[in-house]
This record gives sequence, structure tokens and C-alpha cells, in this order.
Amino acid sequence: MKNAVWVTNKCERHRFQLQDLFFDVAGADNAQPRPGQGGSMELRTRLRHVLWIGGGTGAGKSSVATLLADRHGLARYNYDWHDSRDHTERTRADRHPHRAAFLAMSLDERWILRTPRQMADETIGGFRERFEMVIEDLLAMAEHPPVIADGFGFLPDLVHAVIDSPRQAIFLLPTREFRVVALERRGWGSVEGTSDPGRARENRLARDALLTDHIRGRAEALGLVSIKIDGSRALVDIGAAVERHFAPHMP
Repeated sequence: MKNAVWVTNKCERHRFQLQDLFFDVAGADNAQPRPGQGGSMELRTRLRHVLWIGGGTGAGKSSVATLLADRHGLARYNYDWHDSRDHTERTRADRHPHRAAFLAMSLDERWILRTPRQMADETIGGFRERFEMVIEDLLAMAEHPPVIADGFGFLPDLVHAVIDSPRQAIFLLPTREFRVVALERRGWGSVEGTSDPGRARENRLARDALLTDHIRGRAEALGLVSIKIDGSRALVDIGAAVERHFAPHMP
């Protein structure tokens, strides 16, 4: 079995402005590319070696990516790793206002004092702002071996703008029940540090459900494949389905 190549990216950053890439993503769920602006052909070409696994929290994105990276000798790009380290350090209030505002909040402000809808909208806005960091990271990585990128922040609209083929992207969408089990197993994270962990957990679940609905709807509208994750299939079976989907782009 080949070993996966884990890249933490200390290379020189490639400057990239998201607004130059594609359409108006600042608003509603039904935003559509403007005529002739479905994405940058240069970026699509430069990123055609990247395979994307997006989807909801607790769906097993990283587990599937690790499985396929080990099996095929792919380089891995893990959004969560960069998000909690490098991307936080690179956040600038003028370029990433949603992320900067979130980082400045107390735990109660993040998880108790806002509605799940407000949380979801802020999260979507933050994902859109920070996607330029993802592109910078990926452009700084070698084209060989191919890269498998997994992450919560890969919204269908963002990914659709930089892929050459729909077979480069897939989205794993957990049910609420599966997500609860997954979060209980790995820990709830910062919500446990709030003044009311029970309420914070419910708000987190409600926010995540809204985000999963958003991802499902946009993936369907853009003709991108998603897989329902409800615990009825083993990891190896889900991995096999993702592997078949990516087959034309596997080494």
C-alpha cells in the first residue's frame, strides 16, 4: 500500500482574489454564475489534479480521504487542519470579516446568543471568504501526486467554479442521527465551554442541519453528486463509492 503524502504547505503563497474567479456568491442559496463567468479556465486547468470531498460535519470526509490517499498514494489537503492553524493566522478583518468576527466572539456569542440561522449564514459567508486561502494553498502544492482535499468549507458553488469535471467532486451528507453519534464519539468541541452546553449542542446541531440542507440543494442544482450518510453503510463501502466516482481522475 502506498503512503499518503501529507502537505502542510509552507511554500510561498499565490495571491488569488475570489471575486475575480466567479459570480455573486454573497447572497441567496440560488445564486447562479453570470454568463461566461462559471469560473476561471486557468484555475480549472491548474487544479484538475485535485479531487474534492465536501459535505456536512461528522460525515466521515477525512476518513474516506485518508482511505483513498493511502490506497492510491495521493497527497492530502485537510481543510480542518489548515482552518484551525494556518488559516486562522492568515485571517484579516478587511478580507475575511465573517471569520474575523467569529474569532472575536466569546463561546456564548458563538453558540448561544445567536439563532441557528444566523450561525449558518455566518458560516457560509466565512467559507466563501476563506476559499481564496484554499486555492492559494492548493496552487502552492505540487501537481504530482494528485491531491485529495476534504473539508466542511467546500461549498458546492465554490468547488464547481474550479473543477474541470463533476467527477472531481463529491459531497457526504449525514443525517441528524448519524451526526449526533459522530459528535458524541469525537467530542463536541468548543460548545462544551459555554454557559449552557445543552442548548449550545442543540444550536450546533440545528446550524449543521441547515448547512447540510444548503449543500444538498446546491449540489443538486449544479449537477454534483452527494451521498447520504446514515450509518447503514460501512466506511469501506462509502470509500468504494467515492473511489468509483473519482475513478477517471485516479492515478
